[in-house]
Amino acid sequence: MKTWLYKLAGILVSVLFVYLAVRDVDLSEFLRALGTTQFGWLLAATPIYLCSFPVRALRWRRILLDQKVLSFREVMVPTVIGHMANNILPARTGEIYRAHFLGSQARMSRSGVMGSIVAERIFDVLMLVSLLLLLFILYPKIPFIGGVASVFGLVFLALATGALIYSLTADRLHRAVDKVLRVLPQNFVEFISRQLKSFLLGIRGISTVRGGLEVVAYTALIWALETCAVALVVISFGVKLPLSGYLLVYVLAALGTMLPSGPAYVGPYQYAFVLALGFFAVSQEVALASSIVAQLTLAGSITAIGLVLFWREQLHTGSPLRQEKVKLKKENID
Repeated sequence: MKTWLYKLAGILVSVLFVYLAVRDVDLSEFLRALGTTQFGWLLAATPIYLCSFPVRALRWRRILLDQKVLSFREVMVPTVIGHMANNILPARTGEIYRAHFLGSQARMSRSGVMGSIVAERIFDVLMLVSLLLLLFILYPKIPFIGGVASVFGLVFLALATGALIYSLTADRLHRAVDKVLRVLPQNFVEFISRQLKSFLLGIRGISTVRGGLEVVAYTALIWALETCAVALVVISFGVKLPLSGYLLVYVLAALGTMLPSGPAYVGPYQYAFVLALGFFAVSQEVALASSIVAQLTLAGSITAIGLVLFWREQLHTGSPLRQEKVKLKKENID
């Protein structure tokens, strides 16, 4: 029931932002703007965007290193399939499937894998806060940037502080958890304790300064590639901005994707383009058209690849859910 409520909330968020993005749009001007798309720029944007996913896989593998040494393929396939699922399912539930998929395929704790995904988000929030602060310096007349940077800065500090405290006091924290859970039934205690420790280990992720710097470098490269891809899509509509302007578009779009919304972040993504490009006096129709083309071109390409990989994985090894059912049947037979 809670899952459905979460998904419903995501869909309602999308509906709200779709309304905000299209409420003043002239349909004929919007269609005219779509007709001006220069497809050569889109052909350049797509491979640049797709190059960010091997980098995402390398980052995830580095974060998972303390849990298990994985091959590039072992993390690349779930990375692509997880993003495909995010583009199809509401409220970012693709992240949950990504953790389940890798946990089943690599025989890892799903709680630990989910913790590593939280660690990814911590580094993404760090990058988001840094860029928001830069944009606040460059565009002090945009009133909301400073407030958003402050909010996400507090979120990052809270997450980073928690991860640091856990890194320094892991053993004592585990003992404290065991004491708290001791009043519960033994089997239940063992299960909860195991899952919680795995999750905390996943969040801890990086245990060395060098490892942290590697993940920061991967994160910066991911954001640079995706910013370039979005910039090329905007340029395909004949919109010329300063480099910081394209960065503003991408940062607000990335901010929108962090909200729990409908499939493919429809709504927040459109409103982010309208808001950012509106600051440079780009019409709402052109901004909306560029956001839709960006989603169809960029998100559409990784979704198509993810669907093919998902089908191949099911064909060759069966889905993780099916593997679990087969495993349970064998255990019952034994």
